[in-house]
Amino acid sequence: MAHLLGNQACMDSLRKDLTDLQGAIVDVFSRTGPVRFPSWKFPDRVACDLDMVALLEHYDHVPGDPEFTQLSHAVLLELVIDRLLLLLQSCASYLENLGSGQTVPPARAAGPCMSVGLTVRCFWNSLLRLAMLYQQAAPQKRANQGETPTSKPTAKSEPAKSPEFVTAKFIKPPSPLPVLPQTCQESDSPIRVSLQCPARTTENTRSVHSQTVETALVPCDACTSVQGSLCEVGKVVISLCQSQNLPSSLGQFQQLVQDSMGLRPLPATTVGHWAAEQSKDLMRLSKHVGALAQLVGPLRAQLEEAEGQKDGLRQQVSKLEQALQQEQVERRRQADETEQRLATWERHKQQLLSETSDLKTKVATLEGELKQQQESLQAVETKAQQLQKEAECRAEAERQVQQLEEQVQLLAGRLDGASQQIRWASTELDKEKARVDSMVRHQESLQAKQRALLQQLDSLDQEREELRGSLDEAEAQQAHMEEQLQSVQSEREQGQCQLLAQQELLQSLQQEKQGLEQAVTDLQLTVSELERELVELRERERLLVAFPDLHRPVEAQIQSSGNVTDDMERQMEANDIRIRVLQEENGRLQSMLSKIREVAQQGGLKLIPQDQLWAHSSGGIQGAAPPAQAQRASPGKSTLRTSQVRSVRLASSSEASLPPTRATPGSTPAAFAPPHIVR
Repeated sequence: MAHLLGNQACMDSLRKDLTDLQGAIVDVFSRTGPVRFPSWKFPDRVACDLDMVALLEHYDHVPGDPEFTQLSHAVLLELVIDRLLLLLQSCASYLENLGSGQTVPPARAAGPCMSVGLTVRCFWNSLLRLAMLYQQAAPQKRANQGETPTSKPTAKSEPAKSPEFVTAKFIKPPSPLPVLPQTCQESDSPIRVSLQCPARTTENTRSVHSQTVETALVPCDACTSVQGSLCEVGKVVISLCQSQNLPSSLGQFQQLVQDSMGLRPLPATTVGHWAAEQSKDLMRLSKHVGALAQLVGPLRAQLEEAEGQKDGLRQQVSKLEQALQQEQVERRRQADETEQRLATWERHKQQLLSETSDLKTKVATLEGELKQQQESLQAVETKAQQLQKEAECRAEAERQVQQLEEQVQLLAGRLDGASQQIRWASTELDKEKARVDSMVRHQESLQAKQRALLQQLDSLDQEREELRGSLDEAEAQQAHMEEQLQSVQSEREQGQCQLLAQQELLQSLQQEKQGLEQAVTDLQLTVSELERELVELRERERLLVAFPDLHRPVEAQIQSSGNVTDDMERQMEANDIRIRVLQEENGRLQSMLSKIREVAQQGGLKLIPQDQLWAHSSGGIQGAAPPAQAQRASPGKSTLRTSQVRSVRLASSSEASLPPTRATPGSTPAAFAPPHIVR
């Protein structure tokens, strides 16, 4: 059998079998109603609720997928078993209804889950009970057939005109006899069908003397009125059965009587059958009405409870609507407040942007000034190098030094301005920090309010889930508020990004400030070092010119580099420097001499030759001492010129120690020996 699994012919045969089984099940359901048992294939679902059309469409033969085709074949086999079990369960239910005499199937609850063997045993037990009922009703049926031999001649004499014959032929008894095959064999002759009338009808009827068509020449008015009312009542009963979707025995009988009798009066037997069929319909209607009453009673109670719950829900809805309106008003107010705060925040942001742009411009100007200062420092360095290399240009060096001093003063002024600007920038930065802190606190408050709004939104979401059907407009407004919150969150994130950028800018400004301060300190240090070196160079030049032998030994002077021209050039440079220094000293001495001569012309001083001075000094210390009267005569003038005389003596001694070429220590030319001045 394994090679037949997935065969298309087998699967088509199974699909046809399933279609036939489903048709038989639907036929049984039309008599018993839906039988609710769990499905054998799908235990979690009811067997009568399975969509067989969808299942047959899904589990079909697929040429390109043998695995799915084999699975579909197995599922179709399982569905055949499932439908066979459902057919047995519905047939067992139908047999139970026939045995209990229920024409209207009662409402059934879901049955238990039953196996195949248990379902077959239940069906067989129901069939055995029906057979026992038939065996019990068979003797009584035979007795009833023996009590009605008088109706045979009438049926034989008038087979075409007798309404009793026609009525008995088409009446279906409510007993379980039609189910058995014996009844099918006995229903071949119309005479036997007429004799097999229900036992209930024979028990409820008896022979009554009445007029018939044969005995009465003219029908009486009472019969006509009774039959007319009976027809009207029958029509009402038939319409009620049709309106309630119930089978009507009287409807079929009425149609049969109208076809056979037309408008003629009905005989007594036909009227009796009419009444029996009508009583059946009335019994069916009464049972249906009773079942409806049983259903309507709890439904009315449920309806009353639902009305009470509806009133309570209306009150709750009204309260919720009021609360929602209040919440909407509160949210609108909060939205207005947030908009106002956002507007103020935008203004603060614009102010911050303008201030940052101003700071950027100031930083740019400071950078330009710093570049200028760096350039000036580079110029100072180049000038200092030129001073070291070109020491012979003394006057030009002094002028350059003066220019450098002026530039240093300018740089100091600029540095003061820059420091003031840096202080102002630091104060502005402190203000910006304070503003940033206030903005951060403001953002924290906004975040707290946002969290509160989110909590309120969560509570509203829960209420919205409970009352979704009646609060659609509130959901729309809530969605709008959520969009606004999202926009506020996005703006807050943008504000945070801007704050981070501003903080980074502040950090960069602080770093630049520190760099500027470091550069300023470096400039001050370099300027102080240059000034100190300049003073040392000046003093060194003066000492080298005035006292060359005190700074280096004689051996160092005699040493040479081995190149005569280089030594001579260096000696010429040294002599030029000495000559320049001596010329400056001569200029100062000339000015001092002119001043001394002016004093001498006034009579305050007199000139003494050098030989007399030496003789006078060798004679004793007293000869060199001036008299007290001269001191009293010109005390002010002599004190004014004492320092000048001493400087003249020092200059003469220094000039005597420097020969024009290379002077030896102790040699003093006569041309540079000035006359000594005494008071």
